[in-house]
Amino acid sequence: MLATHEALAASDIYDRYPVSPQAISRHLKILREAQLVIVEKRAQQRIYRINPAAFSELEDWTAGLRKRWNQRLDALEKVLDEEWNNTRGMKDWREKTMQTDRLTELTMTRIFKQPREFVFRGWTDPRLFAKWWGPEMFSNSACELDVRPGGAIRLDMIAPDGTVYPFRGVYDEIAEPEKLVFTGGSFLDEAGHPQLESRTTVLFDDVDGQTKLTVHTVITKAVPGLEQPLSGMQEGWMTSLERLERVLAQYSNETLGR
Repeated sequence: MLATHEALAASDIYDRYPVSPQAISRHLKILREAQLVIVEKRAQQRIYRINPAAFSELEDWTAGLRKRWNQRLDALEKVLDEEWNNTRGMKDWREKTMQTDRLTELTMTRIFKQPREFVFRGWTDPRLFAKWWGPEMFSNSACELDVRPGGAIRLDMIAPDGTVYPFRGVYDEIAEPEKLVFTGGSFLDEAGHPQLESRTTVLFDDVDGQTKLTVHTVITKAVPGLEQPLSGMQEGWMTSLERLERVLAQYSNETLGR
């Protein structure tokens, strides 16, 4: 209102609002303290006007803010384009996998902020492992990890609908904190034999105090009818590693007392 008038008396301002003069007076005081308005005494009146210098400073600040947000939005657009292209690539990969009976292998890499001793522990501590293993919305129970060559891996993956998918495996190679190799299977038949088996190699490389994690999985057995789990392998690993990242962040904060 003041911007559209050269100057207004306080009484004129009061008359334009359906609230008490005391309330308007408090607002005017805040504007004065912020130096956004200038007040001039004329006899018994107080005349208010805009302070152009303050608004010029405000315009400079909003221009800088607008520039920073434009840069952020440009960066967001770039990230979304990359994610969209990756999603389309995943879709093509899934469709290709579902059209073939051949066994599949997959390699994924990811950088974690924590040192590799922390990340290695996320793979070998049953309490931590149970919090992230499997796709989003899955949980795990009865997790047992016997971390030694020949040691057993046992846990029950629980789907959102309550279906239980037992996972049974064995450690083939352990070199703490650099490498893990294990063989595992799921979709057990009535005799307890896995219908889907894989061999997974996990490498933990130190990168300036952070960890480059490389996961290489080879499907060694897949009976007919398991095309859908195979087609979702990449997405499943991707969401699992995202869950691992969240678990490690929480664990490191608790450990370091943050």
